[in-house]
Amino acid sequence: MTLEALRDGDPRQVGRYALLGRLGEGGMGVVYLGEDPGGTRVAVKLIHARMASDPDFRRRFAREVAAARRVARFCTAPVLDADVRADVAYLVTEYVEGPSLGDAVRDSGPLRGSALDGLAAAMAMALRAIHGAGVVHRDLKPSNVLLSQVGPKVIDFGIARLADAEVSSAIVGTPAYMSPEQVAGSRVGPASDVFSWGCTVAFAAGGLPPFGSGSVPTILLRIVNEAPELRGLSGPLLDLVTASLSKNPATRPTAQELMDHLSTTPTPALPPPPPTETPAAEAPPAEGRGTLPPPPPEGTAAGKRRTRLLAASAAVVVAAAGVTAALLWTRHDTPTTPHTATTTTTKGTTAQEPPARTAATARNPLRENGVTFYSEQEKAAARQAAVWREDRPDDAALMDRLAAVPHAIRLNQPEARATVETAVTAAQEAGGVPVFLINYMPGGGDCAATGAGEMRVYQEWVRGVARQIGDHRAVIILEPSSLVNLPGTKDCKLAGTAEQRYRDLREAVQSLKTGHPGTAVYLDGGQDLYPGTEIMAQRLIGAGIDRADGFFVNTASFQGTPTAVEYGKSLSACVAVMRGTGGTTCPKDADPGGDLPHFVVDTARNGQGPWSPTKKYADPQTWCNPPGRGVGERPTTDTGEELADAYLWISRAGSSGGRCRRGTNGDKDPERGVVAPESGEWWADLALERARNARPPLR
Repeated sequence: MTLEALRDGDPRQVGRYALLGRLGEGGMGVVYLGEDPGGTRVAVKLIHARMASDPDFRRRFAREVAAARRVARFCTAPVLDADVRADVAYLVTEYVEGPSLGDAVRDSGPLRGSALDGLAAAMAMALRAIHGAGVVHRDLKPSNVLLSQVGPKVIDFGIARLADAEVSSAIVGTPAYMSPEQVAGSRVGPASDVFSWGCTVAFAAGGLPPFGSGSVPTILLRIVNEAPELRGLSGPLLDLVTASLSKNPATRPTAQELMDHLSTTPTPALPPPPPTETPAAEAPPAEGRGTLPPPPPEGTAAGKRRTRLLAASAAVVVAAAGVTAALLWTRHDTPTTPHTATTTTTKGTTAQEPPARTAATARNPLRENGVTFYSEQEKAAARQAAVWREDRPDDAALMDRLAAVPHAIRLNQPEARATVETAVTAAQEAGGVPVFLINYMPGGGDCAATGAGEMRVYQEWVRGVARQIGDHRAVIILEPSSLVNLPGTKDCKLAGTAEQRYRDLREAVQSLKTGHPGTAVYLDGGQDLYPGTEIMAQRLIGAGIDRADGFFVNTASFQGTPTAVEYGKSLSACVAVMRGTGGTTCPKDADPGGDLPHFVVDTARNGQGPWSPTKKYADPQTWCNPPGRGVGERPTTDTGEELADAYLWISRAGSSGGRCRRGTNGDKDPERGVVAPESGEWWADLALERARNARPPLR
């Protein structure tokens, strides 16, 4: 969206929002970029005075705003605030930074492949949320789909009906994307939005509206009487778009059905729409259908913009499938994938339900009595159990037990809000605390090159996660290895400086903590022996450990719990000494004082302690898929250590550490005699080995 300077007649303040510039103007009013008192940017739509002066309009406006605020935040720009009683009525929504779909296609060409599928899924998801709140968009079109860095978002839903009431014989909506029932002036329902969805997907794929361009009467006659021209579409998506463009609203798929088909592989073909009856009026010649120029070359500036937009849209495909599952889960009394929880006590007290919490009284949830951890079953382990159920029942039972242990919920995809919302809502209902692992910082764990623009996107993503958590209780494990692999150090040649990384982490902590008193945030504390206690203490201080709730240890190693706890205590004392003295060393006889940072320990893989190879390797890579290891202590806050807030399962027991060559040639691990899956991929044999070697045993 293009930002223009405020004009002489524009207000500088609306309610509690400072106005920074103009984003656009439509039939209902002017849209401004605003900022709330906390510095969060928002979009403020100021309703035209001629409309706001009508008492009937204000009543309709209040009803429509109330309905729009019920819309779930799935791929939409939600309504945040409104004042229907002000001298000039206004509406406030989330500000989405990014070009519209229309601008992106005109500048960079049509979408293809997974990017097109992702866009279709995101819009279907948005319509599912909008229709689920009893709202009809009425004006879905390319300019109302914004391509943000975290995926497409639909805007301006729920208020087109107001504009409809302000005109009598004029056409309401954008003609090229209107449904036949809109053209005819008939009753408009959710099926009308599905028709517009099909038109918009067709535009994204072909670069032109499916009913062409030209005069308004020409376009409207084509919509009512002619079949669409669908360029750039094939396979299942072509079937879906064709079905959505049926002239008969009753034969179009619903938004939920669109989501179901888009998240299923392979997609069953939908029946074609019934043939159109003989038109009452003859359509004019097909003027304005035109041809489309080829997309820009990849090396050009326009080509690079296109690549970024494709990536943002493609990321929604997986998110759409996941949110579909979450929506289906909440619609059944008995979930097909049950959540798991463990209840633990502190200092030997009897487990009780956690006390009721309010935003004013919430504190670090790990420092309460009777903490219950929440997560869904670990999906990969649960699937493996199902595979083995018949032929290997004992191994299947072990996988069931592994899947049942609460684990950190990974947030490492562009669209993470649905995952967060599902988890915090289910956790609240279960009386539990979810643990989120944020592992998304550009270059944060692998020293890969990154840019300032990517980091701005990351910080906005973190703010979105924080907003989704809200006042719910949650624990955040923030960016493992982000302080071990520090830019500018000998082991990380990533361009940049340590201070830049510190600033990025401090900003992320501030976003997660400010206004979210039930959220606890822990920073990367490394592990015993590497890179060293004094080095990690300096880095934690630089990253703002005083603003966080503590640090985490052992996510990249297999140190036994007693060793990891002793390292955590030493690191905590060293941080306190350095903060007290302002120095960079921690003499053994120094008094750390009473203000020591707390920590948590990853016990997901440390049941058997570290591995000591019996063979000699040029590079033993003791951290990489070490044999004979097992899962460790179950998640608990009953650690018996004042500074150790919890033992958590942060790592995944069944995730491969990558190709472990141990200094040899080839891909085969010389210790195991096999080629391991790529880093992060599920490895059933590894999971089974660690489940069998669990200490204490899995029960």
